[in-house]
Amino acid sequence: MCGFAIRVPPDFEDVNEPEDYSAGLSLYGDKAKPQTFAARFQTPDGSEVLSVVIRPSNQLKITFLEAKDISDLGSLKAAARLFVPGAATIYSARTIKVKEEEGLRNYYFYEFGRDEERIALVASVNRGKVYIAGAAAPESKWKDDELKLRSAAISFTIL
Repeated sequence: MCGFAIRVPPDFEDVNEPEDYSAGLSLYGDKAKPQTFAARFQTPDGSEVLSVVIRPSNQLKITFLEAKDISDLGSLKAAARLFVPGAATIYSARTIKVKEEEGLRNYYFYEFGRDEERIALVASVNRGKVYIAGAAAPESKWKDDELKLRSAAISFTIL
């Protein structure tokens, strides 16, 4: 099992779904509801959000092989269709390479806008799972908080 680290802006509150231990218990042994977010933080007014989602890579791209690197999902440009909604305007996209003990880990960074909202998103892969961190705010607040939000997204690292 591996984890992740992310730098949360000081004014953000942890709003992740609390563990509900009775949620998965039924007479028929139904599977527990999977957690939507691995982590979720927001400003007190809820307008700016920082969240982390972890999904099996084969939920994003059907493949017989386990994804070992984000590039297994395609190039930065090709993988954009997996992470950026079709109607969005991409303002920035780049690959970030982070040196680790085993070598380099690649992260894809996308900044895009959609429906009066701006999002900074970082994605990477580890052991067949895609880790996605996103910081989002209304376009009206992005100008004031873009550095804080972009920095939070880019601070995301898989441990």
